[in-house]
Amino acid sequence: MKIIYCFVLALCCLACTGQNDGKGRLPVVELGDIRAHAVQEKLALEEMGAHVQAICLETNDSCLLNNITQLEDVDYFWIVADRQVYQFDKDGSFLRRIGQKGQGPEEYIAPEHILVDGQRRLVYVLDYLGRKVMTFDYDGRFTDSWALPEDYSLNRMALCEGKLCYTSFANSVAPDLLAYHRATGGLDTLSFRDRTMGQEAYAGQTFVYRLRQKTYLYHYFNDTVYNVSRGKLIPAYLFRLGDSQFSYRQLTLIGDYTSEEAIDRPKVQLTNFVDTEKYLFIAYTVVNSWQPAPKPDSRFAVYSKESGEMHPDMLLASKDEPLFGLEAGNPVFASSDERSLYTVKQADKLTPVSDGLEEDSNPVIVKYTFD
Repeated sequence: MKIIYCFVLALCCLACTGQNDGKGRLPVVELGDIRAHAVQEKLALEEMGAHVQAICLETNDSCLLNNITQLEDVDYFWIVADRQVYQFDKDGSFLRRIGQKGQGPEEYIAPEHILVDGQRRLVYVLDYLGRKVMTFDYDGRFTDSWALPEDYSLNRMALCEGKLCYTSFANSVAPDLLAYHRATGGLDTLSFRDRTMGQEAYAGQTFVYRLRQKTYLYHYFNDTVYNVSRGKLIPAYLFRLGDSQFSYRQLTLIGDYTSEEAIDRPKVQLTNFVDTEKYLFIAYTVVNSWQPAPKPDSRFAVYSKESGEMHPDMLLASKDEPLFGLEAGNPVFASSDERSLYTVKQADKLTPVSDGLEEDSNPVIVKYTFD
């Protein structure tokens, strides 16, 4: 299998995060007009100066992966999660499992979220069903665990200024954001929802990411992306969905597939929000009604920080290797290298052109670096 494909167009960027325009106004990013049916504007990865690297993960009886739902990029290995947590080196060789499934004190029921602390050399596993957070060292050995706070629907976490920040997934006007002090067990409330809806459809989501050594938070029902600093939320820039954002009444169901307010135009549910040095990548699905659909209408938007252009419905393809394009519906994961991001491809989609792969091989990690 040919592993590396390099393209040479270099781009400079003007970051949209962090500072206002000198007049007290924050930078603004808008998703733009969303159509009822996908149009998929095509853009070649070569034109974005992309370097593409594909890594085949070793397949054996100890690490059979159905689908990678989480990926953490560390200097010299990857941590990935399916139903369990696994460690692979950068060549894709299997190293070990991290912990194991079960209901014992050193086991997790399901790894809802994973996080790597490079400074302490620890892997955090949030076990939502087991109501606890566990830590393991880089050799996979259990080191500690503690209970999640009661009465919170917490399913994501991030490291911020030496603390562990939890965020909620509940549909609400504002997310729960809590900062946990490992040394003392204390808990600070940075923000808390001020209301929740009744019988709700899924839409609210909180995204936390790291960029330029800072932690940022964005929540679906708030236009503002915040920098988490010194225990406070500091506005960094605005991200607006415009008419594509649901109203609360459109999310409140009063019967089967019927909401209090009719869906009058295509609405957006974000599934991922990955900010890199040069581009902002937004994965989302489009909802035209609450009637069941055969499959989600998945789409992919790209915002260029250099040009200020938003491409709301994109297909990022390679002219030479179309199977390694970044398509709507592909999961996207942040990289420790702020110029890059990852996706995963199922082996059965790549076997026609990939030596050494079989249909039941583990998924392939694909890294896109935008120079």
